[in-house]
Amino acid sequence: MVAALLAAAGGALYARRTFSRDGVAAAAISAAVAQPGPLLLVPHGKGPITLDGDTDDPGWVKPPGPARTGPFLIDSGDQAVPYTHVRLVWADEYLYLALFASDEDIECRVDKPDAPFAPDDDFMRIVFTRGDTEYAFDVSPNAVVTDSIRRSGGAWDTSWNSRAITSRELGGTMNHPSDLDEEWEIELAIPLASLGLAAEPGETIGVSFHRCDKPKEAPRVCSGWGDGGGTGKIPGRLVLVP
Repeated sequence: MVAALLAAAGGALYARRTFSRDGVAAAAISAAVAQPGPLLLVPHGKGPITLDGDTDDPGWVKPPGPARTGPFLIDSGDQAVPYTHVRLVWADEYLYLALFASDEDIECRVDKPDAPFAPDDDFMRIVFTRGDTEYAFDVSPNAVVTDSIRRSGGAWDTSWNSRAITSRELGGTMNHPSDLDEEWEIELAIPLASLGLAAEPGETIGVSFHRCDKPKEAPRVCSGWGDGGGTGKIPGRLVLVP
């Protein structure tokens, strides 16, 4: 399925078989999936998406369904606890992300965009990379976004406005450690143009995801997907497919 995270060899075969109708897109997709490293083939949504925190809209559920990162990992390579994953589709010139985070104690004190994040719960950072330009998104459980850009490894510029749109769904009560929460989920819609993309099949961009969780009475734990840091690690990438 397009929505699966494909191995390089299997993905290349899929691209050759399925996308032969469009030579330009097929060539770009085949080249992307033939490279090593984590890869997401992000399909075009087959219906509308309403940003309301729920992911039961046609654009999310109609086949082939979204691409999925699979569970986030900690530095050792083990699956992170609590469980985290991201799903992605694109449509209407937006890249849509569903950020899912299991969480027994949802803690968040961020209430202003582009403000420094406290050491609580968040997705920090979602980073897209094109050439020497990086686009970053920090997202809190209450759907507040800090977006920033940097070029050639310089300082992050938080005055950049991606015009991303968010919504949230909470399975619990925020900032009430006395009870037991379940999860939180963010729908994040990023204009593809803000990432330098033209919303065309075959376009590729580097991507990595990070999530940090502050358990009850325990140190903060961070995990991720597609992080190229460390010896022998290859950064993640996504490709827009039909």
